[in-house]
Amino acid sequence: MELERRVEAFVRRRQIFSPGSRIVVACSGGPDSLTLASVLLAMREKWGLELRIAHFEHGIRGEASEADAAFVRDFAEAHGVPCSVVHEDVPAFAGRARLSLETAARERRYAFLEKTAREMGEGALIATGHHAGDQAETVIMHLLRGSGVDGLAGVRPRAGTRIRPLLCVTRAEIEAYCREKGLTPRTDETNFLPDAARNRVRLEVLPALRRYSPAADEALCRLAEAEAEIVDFLQEAAGAVWDEAATERDGEWHIRRDIYRRQPAAVRKALLRRWAEKAGLRQSLFFPQYEAMDALFCGGGTGKRLTLPDGFFAECRYDAVVLKSGEERAADWDETPLKISGATRIDAIGLTIIASPWEDGEAPSDAMLAVADADALAEPLVVRPRRDGDSFLLESGGRQKVKSLLIDRKIPRAFRERVPIFTAGGEIFWIGGVRRAAVALTSKGTRHAVAFRMIWDGEERSGVGEYGKGRTKDDDR
Repeated sequence: MELERRVEAFVRRRQIFSPGSRIVVACSGGPDSLTLASVLLAMREKWGLELRIAHFEHGIRGEASEADAAFVRDFAEAHGVPCSVVHEDVPAFAGRARLSLETAARERRYAFLEKTAREMGEGALIATGHHAGDQAETVIMHLLRGSGVDGLAGVRPRAGTRIRPLLCVTRAEIEAYCREKGLTPRTDETNFLPDAARNRVRLEVLPALRRYSPAADEALCRLAEAEAEIVDFLQEAAGAVWDEAATERDGEWHIRRDIYRRQPAAVRKALLRRWAEKAGLRQSLFFPQYEAMDALFCGGGTGKRLTLPDGFFAECRYDAVVLKSGEERAADWDETPLKISGATRIDAIGLTIIASPWEDGEAPSDAMLAVADADALAEPLVVRPRRDGDSFLLESGGRQKVKSLLIDRKIPRAFRERVPIFTAGGEIFWIGGVRRAAVALTSKGTRHAVAFRMIWDGEERSGVGEYGKGRTKDDDR
């Protein structure tokens, strides 16, 4: 079939994967993912592919969601492909982790896909059904946010272990392929609700552009491909001067002004983006900040400072510009033994923690409350201030720095030292009022659950637990 031939040619041209690859095929049962699975199945024998279909049932759409899972399982069985299906309660996870539903679903879905890929063996890839329409939506969203060339490059056909073989075909072509192949994909009605920003672009902005130009999707995809080539060139150019221009000293990043000034403007901005990424500031900077930093390098006097988001600032020295974070106020309280029953009091920050048995099977939605498997909590149990280098375990198996989490949640710097860190056997199990770690989580096999409730004195109750409520990086972009 023509679509299958085009996708195969696209895979070869962009070197998305090679013969003999092991691929996890993310399949929701919708037209895009079903087409993806069908095309890869058509290539399986010729390319010697090892495929596994993976379906994440997120517990959002009730019986319809369960029917999707059954549909995918039947499809995999009919084509002789191993299938992994997992069922999770994403709304409950979103409440525990204080994430938007969309962000929580994405995080848990990719954690499942990455786990499945690890099970397939080293080098296994994850294929998703992103198509040309998705690319067009991404470019428009980044354009409206004021992104530079990086954002206009959209999503890549291959990024690490994630591959997108369908970026060369449109949604209309996918629907025609399904009809031609006799496929009967499932429909997720939430894709047609104009609530999320991406859905509004899909339902309102792109149709208007297509009325102006029927080839709008194709034009936006060509733009993304051209911008991706520019981004790759600029990254290579910036990398060629990075080691000479940049140094890291005691947590501060220095870039020599003389080397910086000699670069073309586009390479200078690429250096700034790499600089921000090294400092963990990339997601918080936009065009105006990059322009202001460039002006600081090119014309700022010694001692001049530029205030940046998340407590960072750039300071002009005689021969360099330094990127650093401001000094955080040291915590004025010590670690305290945490009682597994009764009250633990921390006078210095006005906090009482009440521990009691938890018999409600539902996960709590209150940010001031965390439930743990009491039998899985290792000794000693401690509540303490945050320490440099603190990190916690994610349900995906990876780890995240506590400092990065607090920055992501927009918790003011002045209050970060008051965020209580709950540990069991030295491992963090709760960043109080912010997020549970993947330690001592309850499950169906839990026999004894304990709830820890934080109660702040007076007005301070609105402090730690409310800082980032309902906000994620996705909401802020």
